[in-house]
Amino acid sequence: MSKRTKYLLLACLVPVFILLGMTVKPLYTIYNGEEILLQTIPVDPSDPFRGDYVSLRFEVEEVPLNLVDQEILDKRDTMYNAQVYVSLGKEGSVYSPTKVSLHKPSKGIFLKGNLQYFDKSWNPVSQKEAVEVAFINYSIDKYFVEDNTGLEWEQASTRGDIVAKVKVFNGYAYLTDIMMED
Repeated sequence: MSKRTKYLLLACLVPVFILLGMTVKPLYTIYNGEEILLQTIPVDPSDPFRGDYVSLRFEVEEVPLNLVDQEILDKRDTMYNAQVYVSLGKEGSVYSPTKVSLHKPSKGIFLKGNLQYFDKSWNPVSQKEAVEVAFINYSIDKYFVEDNTGLEWEQASTRGDIVAKVKVFNGYAYLTDIMMED
């Protein structure tokens, strides 16, 4: 095999290995992660060009400030897009945040996310008035559904009647399924 052929073969294989490498973390999480349920909160999707999908927001994305470490609150003006760890505790059948920290927890189930900003939130399902929260992004906000079922899921989403099944491994979350609450 000539040197030129080896370089051509290498040039063709590099993108293949990169694409295969991108699937390792999600697949490992699906097979070895712990399955948890997360409660959604109402949201109205507004993109008709993507097919049938449900845009999801989770209660764990809006964490009350009393659960945020003081270290984060002291630097709140410089914390945009900072990586944080959100420890979770089980409340009934779903998991809710118990603490937000800059440091990875040594035990228990946690999510790794990016702190977006601090603001007031008003969730009509669980709160009677606006409370100040930390908004955290976990990149698990869209789920594509079977054709011609999008309207039903959208209506359930606007009511906050969807529970998401998520696999979690070492803070990485992968959305595997959604279910309507009865």
